[in-house]
Amino acid sequence: MRHWTKGMLATAVTAGAMLFAQHASAETVGAGIGILDLPSPNIAVDTSTDGTTDQSRQNVDISFTATLGAGEYAGTNWSFRAGQVGSVIPYLAYETGDHMYGILAVGAQVDVGQEMLDQDITLPFGGASFMLGADTTIFGGITNPTGAGSQNPVYTNLASGSFMDHDNNADGLLSPAVVGGTVDGLGHTDLARSYAFSIDVNAVPEPATAFSAAVLVGLTGIAMRRRLAGK
Repeated sequence: MRHWTKGMLATAVTAGAMLFAQHASAETVGAGIGILDLPSPNIAVDTSTDGTTDQSRQNVDISFTATLGAGEYAGTNWSFRAGQVGSVIPYLAYETGDHMYGILAVGAQVDVGQEMLDQDITLPFGGASFMLGADTTIFGGITNPTGAGSQNPVYTNLASGSFMDHDNNADGLLSPAVVGGTVDGLGHTDLARSYAFSIDVNAVPEPATAFSAAVLVGLTGIAMRRRLAGK
């Protein structure tokens, strides 16, 4: 009887997972931490601040993107590796023109301290969900708060063979990370490098779909208990 119970539970969980998966696709944008482990990397960090200069940066990964169909999506987790302290904000965007982007979702700011350096960090993204009306290519980006003492903590591989749209705040016009805002006026487009971050993007399941999957597992569990009680 123990074997029958495990088999029934496995069937229920598998069926529920398959039903849920039909509406919950997952994609990742951004090169990821592994970009630092490629053969013959040239690992660096962006220019450090002396405490008075603004060394904030804007980075959009144009090599590691994902095309998503119409529907509701959300950033779930994001990962990075940092080589210096500083604050960083992840975001998701879509292309509105040549090297121009509209921001769909903004994650929670992370203040990277000494204890987080040279660690593979994965955190909840923290942003709200967003809607797509048609097939759309999604880009991952990171930026930093602007102002004296700001700097980008995330490592870069200058020999990754991939490309970024990149900007600094020398002109004081670095685009802020705001939902519905734009990222444009980038001073260095198609820049040969990658930054060590990635963002996971998942479809938001329709409430009825998630409920149905939960009910399927729950009802099967009830049936098993009743069957066992009758033996």
